[in-house]
Amino acid sequence: YGKLFYLLQTDTRYIATLTSLIKIAEIDNLLQTVMFTLYGNQYDEYEEHLLLHMFQRVLENEFSNAKNISGLLRANTALTRMMTTYTRRSPGQHYLKATLTDVLKAITAQSTLVLEINPLKVYELMINDYEASTGKISTLNKKPSAEEAGENSDVQKLIATRINLLGKITDDFISALISSMSEIPYGIRWICKQIRIFMTQYFPDAPEAQACSMIGGFFLLRFVNPAIVTPQAFMLVDTKLSPPTRRNLTLLAKIMQNLANNVKFGGVKESYMDPLNIVLDRNRERMNEFLLSLTDVEDLSTVGGIDKYIALGKTETTTINISLNEMFFIHSLLSTNVSSLSAIDKKNSNLLNQILKDLGTAPPQLPRKENANVDLELDSSIKGAERAYTADQTYTETKFLLFMVMKAMPSAKMNFTTVDEFLDLALQSAQGRGGNRAIAENVIRIKDNIHILISEGLISKGDDYLTLRKDAAIEMMNHENLLVQTKADQERLNEVLQNIQKHHSFLQEQFDAYKQYLGNVRQQSSCTRSGKQTKEEKK
Repeated sequence: YGKLFYLLQTDTRYIATLTSLIKIAEIDNLLQTVMFTLYGNQYDEYEEHLLLHMFQRVLENEFSNAKNISGLLRANTALTRMMTTYTRRSPGQHYLKATLTDVLKAITAQSTLVLEINPLKVYELMINDYEASTGKISTLNKKPSAEEAGENSDVQKLIATRINLLGKITDDFISALISSMSEIPYGIRWICKQIRIFMTQYFPDAPEAQACSMIGGFFLLRFVNPAIVTPQAFMLVDTKLSPPTRRNLTLLAKIMQNLANNVKFGGVKESYMDPLNIVLDRNRERMNEFLLSLTDVEDLSTVGGIDKYIALGKTETTTINISLNEMFFIHSLLSTNVSSLSAIDKKNSNLLNQILKDLGTAPPQLPRKENANVDLELDSSIKGAERAYTADQTYTETKFLLFMVMKAMPSAKMNFTTVDEFLDLALQSAQGRGGNRAIAENVIRIKDNIHILISEGLISKGDDYLTLRKDAAIEMMNHENLLVQTKADQERLNEVLQNIQKHHSFLQEQFDAYKQYLGNVRQQSSCTRSGKQTKEEKK
């Protein structure tokens, strides 16, 4: 299993292909394992790089097979579930809490605030408020038509006031999103970028507004809107929401939904929402600009590079915490679909097929009590059999490895004038007494790669591999950025931990309150029974 999950983690083609083969009922279990176990270190940029690479494959497959734009990324498919699940990872949740908590307080902090604009409901609430406050029976018709309710002057005044307030809340909400651009997790913005790229590639005649709608469908509908509708599920609020507050949030979510879809309110069903079109009109242009700006991020190949150095230089065994049933489930899926994965596997020396033969038949799912979690060591001994790199990939790997060797070797104590001399000395040092076997393997790999790169014309021994030296030196200078980023990640994780601890305290308080309430009920019930018994004894 260590070999199997190492293969699945490092070669994203298997999982990417598997998502299009399995039944929709199986996708959630697969995504749970992929998102939170296989790539469970949610602040490790190298794992994030692999996960996003898998997303790229699945997205392109979805676009390349789409017959038209109308249903693209809208139906309940493996991809759309993947996109939603991805936003639930810690970086996305941290962003939502940091960005939306304050701006939503305009609604969540006022439990009695009513923004309802449906004339029938406004009319009904108006009568109820009048009768509750005066103690008199209203003379208004208790069962009006929608037209009659909408023609009432008091109802019209209430609706006009609420539309203005909803508009202001929406304006402030969108402004908060726009100003948070630099805080939006890279992975979420990168997915937006891929959507735009594939729209241009597969639907070149589609207007820019449709690209905005596609991006908005992911960012707004699958990422932001769920936090608006159920803020308690995202730890944006610590108190139970009143029914009016829930309705107010739903109205805001409807506005954001129409902005995401680039459509106006209209139609018989919710014609009362039509007055909010003025809010859509004044925000549409800046919202579309924001959605397009989301895509302005670096390519995946230029992000997380330093973390890949770490991955290449790791000497300790990588482990994932996984349940037995997760292992057996993935094993079963792969065995069922192994023939459909054969094209990929042939390019990979039939590694998957061989591993599955060694594992045999997938065990059945265990009862919950027997389903233990284990720390599974990923067995990288199969990595020598991975598919051959392209020349560019070989160059990138060589630069990575050279960086690691340069960082590990005490160059001040080494006397050399060329890269070859440096590598010879590094190999001698790494193979000597108390040396580092991993560094020695890296040096050997660099030497082999150099021969390949020379034959491909990418570097020349005549200038002592000038291009390679420059690139490796630049990355060495940028190494300080890694330390800064690591510190930032640590601070971010501390904030997440504090949020979890606060939410835990909130839940504990609720638990204690319920416990006290139940204790009081039991005590009162006991007193009642005792009183009845005393009366019966007296009789």
